[in-house]
Amino acid sequence: MDKKTYEGYQEFPEENLGSLVKEYVSILPAGATESLYARIKPNASGRCPFLSAERLCGVQKEYGSAHLSATCSTYPRALNSVENELEISLYLSCPQAARQVLLDADSTRAMGDASSANFRSDRFSRLATGEGSIHKPIRYFWEVRDLVVAMIQDRRRPLWQRLFLLGMLSKRLNEVTTAQEDDAVPEILGSYWEILESGALRDKLEMVPAQPAVQLDVVLRLIDQRIRAGSCGQRFLECFDEFLQGIGYSAGSTSPSDALHYVEAEARYCAPFFAAHPHILENYLLNYVYRTLFPFGREASAHITPQVIFGEFLLMVTQYALVYGLLVGMAGYRREAFGEEHVVKLVQSFSKTVEHSPSYLKDINQLIESRGLGDPQGIAMLLKFS
Repeated sequence: MDKKTYEGYQEFPEENLGSLVKEYVSILPAGATESLYARIKPNASGRCPFLSAERLCGVQKEYGSAHLSATCSTYPRALNSVENELEISLYLSCPQAARQVLLDADSTRAMGDASSANFRSDRFSRLATGEGSIHKPIRYFWEVRDLVVAMIQDRRRPLWQRLFLLGMLSKRLNEVTTAQEDDAVPEILGSYWEILESGALRDKLEMVPAQPAVQLDVVLRLIDQRIRAGSCGQRFLECFDEFLQGIGYSAGSTSPSDALHYVEAEARYCAPFFAAHPHILENYLLNYVYRTLFPFGREASAHITPQVIFGEFLLMVTQYALVYGLLVGMAGYRREAFGEEHVVKLVQSFSKTVEHSPSYLKDINQLIESRGLGDPQGIAMLLKFS
C-alpha cells in the first residue's frame, strides 16, 4: 500500500472499516517508501480482511474505487514501464486471468489502450537497469524480446529445446558485464537467430539423456519446502495431492517406482494433451516474459530481488519445471479426463502460492545451484523427459 492510500484509510470511521484498519493495516517495519509504505495483513482465514460476506471489496463498496491502493486497483494487472511505454499483463493467480491467458490461443497478442481503463496507473515497475556489479544491456531490450518470443513460439522444436536455447542465450547475455561490451549483443542475437532459423542443434539435443528422476526429486523437494513454510491455499494442496496419487507416491513407495509412474503419466496423458493444445504452455511462458520483463527483470523493490540475466532465466525455467512436473502427476491421476480446467486450477493456485511469496522465490535459485543444476547439463535434466 502506498503512503497516500494508507493515510486515507486512517480517516475511515471506527464503525465503518476503521476498526479493521487498526487491526490489519500497518506501516512496513523497514525500508518504507512513498510507493511501498504499508501492508494489509490477511485475516485468520488467509483472506483480505476487507472482503465482504459476498467476497466483494468492502473499501470499494463503501468509499469507491478512488480509495483503493494501487495494488488493489490494478490487480490482476501487472504494470511495467519500458522507455515511457506502459505495458500491462496479468497475474495468473487470478482464476479468470489464468483461464483467459492460458486457454485463448491469441491471448498474448491482445492489444489495448491502457489510458482509457478504470484503474490506477500511477504505480508501476520499471525495467531493471542493473545495480552495483550487475550490468544488463538494456538498450537492446526490444531486440532481445523479439528473439525470446520467437524462440518460445518456434514449434519446429519441442518446448524443452526452446527453453534450453533460451537458457544458452541468457548465459551469453549474462557474460556482457560492462557497457563497453554492449556492442557484442547484436552479434550474439544474430547467432541465435541463425540457430533458430536453421534448426541447428535439434538432433544433437535429442541425444541428451533424459533424467526424469532428477526432475521428480526437484519437484518434490521444492514443493515440500513451500508447503512446510505454510500459507498454501487449499486449491494448490488439492493439486499436489492429485500429483502424488498420479505418480503412485506413498510412504512405502520407492524413488525408482515413483519415477517410472512419473514417466508413464507424462507419455500417456500429459504430453498428448499439450501436443493437442500447444498454445497453453507457450502462453504461460509468454505471459511470464511480458509480466517480469524477462530476461532483464523489473526494478528492485520490497518484493523483487535483483538478479543477473541468467539468474532470471533459472527462476523462470525452474517455475516452469515445477508447473509441468505437477501437471504430469495430475494427468496421471485424471488420465483420459485430464483437461483444460485442471491446467487452469494448477497454474492459478501455483501462481498464488509461489509468485506471491518473495522469500520462496529467493530460495528457488539457491536450491537449483546447490543441486548442481545451474548449468547447461542441469537445465537439460530439468526439462527433458524422453
